[in-house]
Amino acid sequence: MKAQALLAALAAGAALQAAAQVAPTVDYTDMWYNPSESGWGISIRQKPPAGGTVDALFAVWYTYDPRATDATSGGSRYVPLWFVMPGGTWVSPTSYQGALYVLTGTPYTQPLAAKAIEQVGTFRFDFSDAGHGTFTYVIAPPAGIPNTNPAFGLPALTGSKSISRQSF
Repeated sequence: MKAQALLAALAAGAALQAAAQVAPTVDYTDMWYNPSESGWGISIRQKPPAGGTVDALFAVWYTYDPRATDATSGGSRYVPLWFVMPGGTWVSPTSYQGALYVLTGTPYTQPLAAKAIEQVGTFRFDFSDAGHGTFTYVIAPPAGIPNTNPAFGLPALTGSKSISRQSF
């Protein structure tokens, strides 16, 4: 009798855990952008996490840094800026959210040196179908960070952008 009760409790626990996990409807791995806004985009890689059962996303948002202009363009263009989104949570089969970071490091061609990573905000992807969605972001770097930190001087930004899977 005790064995049956234990098995029933384990089965109920497994069912609750399975119900709590949200799985995505499709694989969103690809390059995403807004066709009417050149110069920025998002690279998304979706894969099952190590030891997990629900797909995780790793994304990189490449855009331009409003803090600095490119001297080689006569000051008319901004320098590149990359935000990384190394994980998050599926809140529905079509919505994923998590933390947004900036980082610095050493190019692979140079000896290993100091690296810095700083959470600067949050993001959310809301996919309307396999090829379209909305990217929402809130950037609010922490106060009092040293000027050696990659988030130093980054302005607070919030917004929402329509994104489409880039066709090749």
